[in-house]
Amino acid sequence: MKFHLKNFNDEGVVINDDTIHSAVLSDSDGYGSSNSKTIYRAVIRWTMKKNGHEDKPWPPDWFDKSVEYLSSCIL
Repeated sequence: MKFHLKNFNDEGVVINDDTIHSAVLSDSDGYGSSNSKTIYRAVIRWTMKKNGHEDKPWPPDWFDKSVEYLSSCIL
């Protein structure tokens, strides 16, 4: 997650386990439903499935939570 989050980080935010997703991603920086928030989620889901992990449901509040929180929910 941290690797992919760094690719969206044009805000200069320090990326670590405590990084809050909404500090880096946005739901209004793209066109239509394509924005950094939805693209990041799609990339993480694809990466996990490609590496043999189950595609678990994401918690509805993941955007306002930390990397550590989200990883504990979907790994």
